[in-house]
Amino acid sequence: MSRPIILRSLVVVGAASLALAGCSSDSGSSDSSASPSAESSAAQGDGTLKIGTLLPQTGSLAFLGPPEFAGVDLAVEEINAAGGVNDAQVESIVGDSGDTSTNIASQTVDRQLSQGVDAIIGAASSAVSLTVIDKITSAGVQQVSPANTSPEFSTYPDKGLYARTAPPDAFQGQVLGDLVAGDGNTTMAILALDDAYGTGLAD
Repeated sequence: MSRPIILRSLVVVGAASLALAGCSSDSGSSDSSASPSAESSAAQGDGTLKIGTLLPQTGSLAFLGPPEFAGVDLAVEEINAAGGVNDAQVESIVGDSGDTSTNIASQTVDRQLSQGVDAIIGAASSAVSLTVIDKITSAGVQQVSPANTSPEFSTYPDKGLYARTAPPDAFQGQVLGDLVAGDGNTTMAILALDDAYGTGLAD
């Protein structure tokens, strides 16, 4: 299955996940070292698009999970109702990302790669994505996040296999600043989380 076809489908899935997640924040977007890559049997090229979800069912961001999973389910349902991809139904393999206090994300990625996924949707947290992005892309698998905002991904050496449907922190902060200035305000105070997400947005 060609990469452009896969990526177009994944952008639809990722965008749906983002839309249903609404205004949820990525408070877990602090920097974290990436784990080493692992051998896998991913992307077998069997003609069926298999999508793994790496989204929070447990951990500090578990409240973000339900709308994000619902977005993936809705997109897969609509794609399949329209005939699927290359006349084959899209398969979704559910997985938990946890947070950076556990290695759940790495275990989920290992399992999904062994099941032959072509792509992984997630993680919601930038910090979690940074722990698994090398493992995913080294396996030749596409990763699409509906919520990562860390600027680090803008220049990350991802072999062209990482994408996100949320704008980076610098863009969000600039737009918010422009809105405040557009309302005629000349001074403002910033109340931000004391982590990479908060400082990136404030800066």
